[in-house]
Amino acid sequence: LVDGRNVPLTVGFHHVTVDIRDQIARTTIEESFVNRTDHVLEGVFYFPLPQDASISGFGMWIGDKLVEADVVEKERAREIYETILREKRDPGLLEWTGGNIFKARVYPIPAGSEKRIKISYTQVLPLQGNRYRYSYALQSDLLKQHPLRDLKIDVKVNSAMTLKNVTSPTHPARLAKTEHSGHVEFTAQEYTPTKDFEALIEVEGRQSDVVV
Repeated sequence: LVDGRNVPLTVGFHHVTVDIRDQIARTTIEESFVNRTDHVLEGVFYFPLPQDASISGFGMWIGDKLVEADVVEKERAREIYETILREKRDPGLLEWTGGNIFKARVYPIPAGSEKRIKISYTQVLPLQGNRYRYSYALQSDLLKQHPLRDLKIDVKVNSAMTLKNVTSPTHPARLAKTEHSGHVEFTAQEYTPTKDFEALIEVEGRQSDVVV
């Protein structure tokens, strides 16, 4: 959805980097939006987050430079965004719209070009028995609209406890594991998501030994 209208604004690349340390997961999403029209657009994008996640960063590239956003109160943020818009500089705004949905406003997305943004969030993965699960919502409306030109999900696990197994029950991912670290990687081109991505981590030892 752009300026209240549906236009051919599509996702170019979608790269997800996940760092899991003893059940605490930090997810960083970098993606590009492609403007296939012949005029400048303002993009409004909706990101579904896990219910227990906290936003920890938002930024966008202006030219070759990544500009990180400051987190400010909602009305003040809108005020700043509109001011920058009037001054014809490049603003980006990330808003919480209720529930687990965040809305990102980005301008400008020039005709026939791509705009890159970055969002990061953290969450605690609850332990169930001797395992915990990481999920990433590939089935969001935004990602299902058109095939993803370039998708990459890279999950690195570091565990104080001995790792028994690190797998992906949902995707044919590349897997690697040592006693205290694991790696799950899934890549695809021209990919249309049909299910969410999951990584499953199993640990040795007693439940009481792990942060809950």
